[in-house]
Amino acid sequence: MPISPSNPTEGNAAVREALLAAKRALFVGAHPDDIEFRAGGLVYLMRQRGVEIIFCIATRGGKGLPGPLSRALERIRTRHQMLAARILGGVEVVMHNYPDGRLRDFVGPFAEDLRLLISSRQPDLVLSWDPDFIFTPHPDHQAAADAARKASSGLRTCLYGTLQPNLWVGIDDESLTAKIRALKAHRTETPWFYFDLRMKRSLIAGLRAEGAKIGCEYAETFRTA
Repeated sequence: MPISPSNPTEGNAAVREALLAAKRALFVGAHPDDIEFRAGGLVYLMRQRGVEIIFCIATRGGKGLPGPLSRALERIRTRHQMLAARILGGVEVVMHNYPDGRLRDFVGPFAEDLRLLISSRQPDLVLSWDPDFIFTPHPDHQAAADAARKASSGLRTCLYGTLQPNLWVGIDDESLTAKIRALKAHRTETPWFYFDLRMKRSLIAGLRAEGAKIGCEYAETFRTA
């Protein structure tokens, strides 16, 4: 996990508390597991504070496999997403069926789906990939970020997966454990020989390095806009 070049300001704690005081938050992702990787600790903290959380995921993660194989993988990854949502404290999940790897062709329709969801559920906070300073330039991540920006005009926003964070949210051991358990629920994406032997160590090292900037054991980073 890359370490950001940014450092917190004196107002970091106040911005963090304002974020955790939301009543209802909408998290937007391109694939199952996006949100857990970048903001799973924050999701768990928010649920502990009683924040109602909705995940809106654009694709079911079929990865462009042919016909039946793609549909089978989508069913598996959908189940994994529902399990991860329960692990993080009980999160509502709205899944769409846009094609994995081709979300760029559907930014407008996905933005409209998000507008309708925002209109009906009235979140006071929208969280998504950072459309301007994204550090994992998967085209689907960028497309989800662009759709979220189109749909959330006028709402308070917070961006994850950013190269230019201005908010650090400290997470404790319990939150870290929930984040890791939720990630491991996505078993097609985090098989033990990849996650446990390599990715987990890198992930924790990055969270620890960011946490040191605010005097916490671990921290996730965001950009408020």
